[in-house]
Amino acid sequence: MALKFKDDPDFAAHNQTANDTAARELSHLLAEIESAQATKADASKDESDLYVVAKSKGYNVKALKRLVKERKRDADELREEEDALTLYKQFVGM
Repeated sequence: MALKFKDDPDFAAHNQTANDTAARELSHLLAEIESAQATKADASKDESDLYVVAKSKGYNVKALKRLVKERKRDADELREEEDALTLYKQFVGM
């Protein structure tokens, strides 16, 4: 016995609609991802350019990057880590 839905025009139309919808959604998602990647690449280039400017003005880029990284962190967490680091330095005579 053959399955009824294989020859059913309503089922075929439904499948085509579902496929068309999925294709539109996928195209939209791909476009959004590509746009986000382009934005991220632009931002990365801008950030690199800013570090070049900072270096050309005599700033220590490693220290600047560390400062940027630390400003993103929770203040209490950072203070706790710094306290531990200070204690460890004392233990090893630094």
